[in-house]
Amino acid sequence: MYLYIFVLAAVIAVLGIIRIFRSTVDNMLTEPEKVQQYMSGFFTKVALVEFLPIILVILGFVFLQGEQLEMADAYVPIAIIVILIIFNMFYVFSQRSPAGNVEQDMKQRIQTLIFLTIALANSIPFIAIIFIILSVN
Repeated sequence: MYLYIFVLAAVIAVLGIIRIFRSTVDNMLTEPEKVQQYMSGFFTKVALVEFLPIILVILGFVFLQGEQLEMADAYVPIAIIVILIIFNMFYVFSQRSPAGNVEQDMKQRIQTLIFLTIALANSIPFIAIIFIILSVN
């Protein structure tokens, strides 16, 4: 049951960062002159969102130290996390081409934000998978 702490951490991280990404892109498109402010706000918000998942991953690893788990116990949590990673990739890549007339510079900034979002949103799920694998015998 403690394995689902890692799943919870991954869900909070991915959905929180996707929400921040979506609002940042919307703000960048409505007020392009404030792009730098929105980018720095993005990183600040991501740091705040990732705080709880990091704590959950550490707690999950601590709670699982004495548990005797088989690899079969880890299949469902790992599958959920993998589905979450795939969802993140598809959702974020679907935002690649913003609607309307957008300058090339803005498209490049959004492209950069997409790759940053994928890396940041998938870091906790990958760490969760590694910790799950380390926790089973």
